[in-house]
Amino acid sequence: MCIINQMKCYITMKKRLTTLETILLLPITVLAQTEKKPNIILILADDMRGTAIHAIGQENTYTPCLDSLAMESTVFTNAHIMGGTSGAVSMPSRAMLMTGKYLHTLQKQGAVLPTEHTTIGETLQESGYTTFHTGKWHADFASFNRCFNKAKAIYFGGMADHWNVPLFDYHTDGIYRNCRPVVKNPGSSNQVEYLKGEYMYSGKHSVDIFSAVALEYIHQQAETGKPFFLSLAYMSPHDPRTMPEEYKTHYKLEDIKLPPNFLTQHPFDNGELKIRDEVLASIPRDSAEIRRHIYEYYAMVSHVDKRVGEIISTLKKLGIYDNTIIVFAGDNGLALGQHGLMGKQNVYEHSVRVPLIIKETSSGRRHEVRFTDALCYLTDVFPTLCELSGTKIPASVDGLSLVPVLKEDKPVRNHLYYGYRMFQRAISDGIWKLIEYNVKGKRTTQLFNLKQDPYEMENLAKKYKHSKLIKQLRKQMSQACEETYDPIERFWEE
Repeated sequence: MCIINQMKCYITMKKRLTTLETILLLPITVLAQTEKKPNIILILADDMRGTAIHAIGQENTYTPCLDSLAMESTVFTNAHIMGGTSGAVSMPSRAMLMTGKYLHTLQKQGAVLPTEHTTIGETLQESGYTTFHTGKWHADFASFNRCFNKAKAIYFGGMADHWNVPLFDYHTDGIYRNCRPVVKNPGSSNQVEYLKGEYMYSGKHSVDIFSAVALEYIHQQAETGKPFFLSLAYMSPHDPRTMPEEYKTHYKLEDIKLPPNFLTQHPFDNGELKIRDEVLASIPRDSAEIRRHIYEYYAMVSHVDKRVGEIISTLKKLGIYDNTIIVFAGDNGLALGQHGLMGKQNVYEHSVRVPLIIKETSSGRRHEVRFTDALCYLTDVFPTLCELSGTKIPASVDGLSLVPVLKEDKPVRNHLYYGYRMFQRAISDGIWKLIEYNVKGKRTTQLFNLKQDPYEMENLAKKYKHSKLIKQLRKQMSQACEETYDPIERFWEE
């Protein structure tokens, strides 16, 4: 009897221990799941302005896939670049995105990313990520290989024919030579010359090439189960504005409307009226010609939208969407007739405001839309991704994490400072925006109320009642100039 009782006690105790072990082990399993690092996908469009996504509600574009992504994300309606130190604005813009550095701390306008400027890829690699890139890279080869440990279909440069893009695959030695043999005059010569790139998919559009490579990589990584960082950098909707004809069918040329701030000519010399982008259309601007440019631009935006949708649907099919952070952004905006301009070599909203959508993991927050007008730079994406992935932010980063905005709707900036080369500077608190010009010694000042005048049409600078405000904004501009290490002589100070 004693032995039977002892056995009963043993069995009861074992059951209790088993139950206790289960209880103790359960949180460990849950913890392991929550501690699994999220995948990160950074999608960057070229020349896509902040109003070009239909869900934002300012332009009549056809972007159902980006609209759907927005409905599960935080949409930053006040995201901006800091401007540019080069006519090729995307070069410093992309450098700021990849390093988290301020505009005036870049080397050679962003053409070279020095080793002391830690890249986002290097940082994530140290945190256990595989880092992969496909698409445009507008900086030096050495920094590319620091940032990524894998890549395919890389375009090194600013722009190219979308149907004939010279491409490289990843070289571990970081050497990317012109090695595409061609005979330019086969009827009269057999001289072989070597052009940029290793290969090209002649007749296949850049958006389709880079999207296909990204999808292939996502499938591969889904099988490994290891965290990855995918950088997908489109060359579109940058000109030349060509795309598969099917994307034009979403629009009718006769229905395209001119923007409210369309002008036939810019009212004064802003220092950059004769650059390449500005002569893509006739001067004075012809309204029919501008409508055609907008029509083609919208079609290119829709092409990007379709391919982004395929990436999202693939993530869902593979069961990794919920554990993937997705960032969609643009490297700079574009005028296309606004203020009588065509390009992005200015600090008006159409050129410095960019789209920024951040979709967190399901553990980070519920998948629901939230629009925020919190001020931020594209530079802030780097530290944000670090914080969301539990990665230490490098000391070299100037940007600020946007996690307080994501989690608490708490702004991290109270003003933004912009510049273009050495003759345009601007400051904005999200409501008031002051732009100062100094072109060949001629000074021009513009003041806009962005809440009442989002298209920057009414210059309030000459109204006496705003003189005190202008003085305050100029003082704030000087402070921002110092804070962002801008070496310019402060021509706006009086």
